[in-house]
Amino acid sequence: MSLRHAEREFNRMGLKGLARAISGIRQELKDRKNIEDIALPELGKNGSKKPKEAVSYVSALLPEYQTKPHTRELVTSLWKAIWMEEGRKIGAKIQVPLVDRTEEEIKELEEQGRMMIYVPQKVATQGTRHLLGRIFPKMQNHSVKKDNSVTNEGVEGGWFDIESSPDSPNLKTTEDDLRELFKSQGKQGQSLSQYIVGSQFLKLTTGHYFDEITYSRLLDSRYVGYVVYADFGRDGSLFVDWDLDPSDRLDRWGGRSSGVKKA
Repeated sequence: MSLRHAEREFNRMGLKGLARAISGIRQELKDRKNIEDIALPELGKNGSKKPKEAVSYVSALLPEYQTKPHTRELVTSLWKAIWMEEGRKIGAKIQVPLVDRTEEEIKELEEQGRMMIYVPQKVATQGTRHLLGRIFPKMQNHSVKKDNSVTNEGVEGGWFDIESSPDSPNLKTTEDDLRELFKSQGKQGQSLSQYIVGSQFLKLTTGHYFDEITYSRLLDSRYVGYVVYADFGRDGSLFVDWDLDPSDRLDRWGGRSSGVKKA
């Protein structure tokens, strides 16, 4: 397969952002090296479907995401590329629909310190969260193992807007404080699955996980009835616990929310 062929295929599949990124690479090759096209890595020996070298379409799209306005097309293309690559790790083909916000809504959310994430239903539930543990093996936490006991409540899969800050927002709040705040904002508490996907996306785009020096209550996930809180280590390890009293108000403990498209 050549770059030209890959560009055509991505256009056909509706992955316009990837196609545009490849088109830019082809133009740069032509301008700098007078090369019209190049072949991509061939398949392995004996007809193996595994490439000798992995071509990361996520890496091709990241520079555009980090420097250009976040159109619906760009946001959708990046998340399609992410779940195409991550899905391979668990042998799953994960479909990503067009992001359900307009470009104006995305811009407004980002001005509020929020970002869009896509959580596939295939990995969103308590029963399937262990697949996130396989995709991101550095987490090494009981909550991403099979038969874990951390439940989710509310809407589990789909498009969500969440806080993009690495440090926990809404510090020094109780559970009731967070519930009242999120209700006034038209949001819900985050689930652990949303938190994991959001943190891994932040790592991809900024180099930092959520809560490397703080902790976040996740109102939509519980362990034996208790709301859990979580943080990430700089090494990618995940910590989840549930020993806070609902009325505890602490300096480094906050809470994260998620929002869905309003009807």
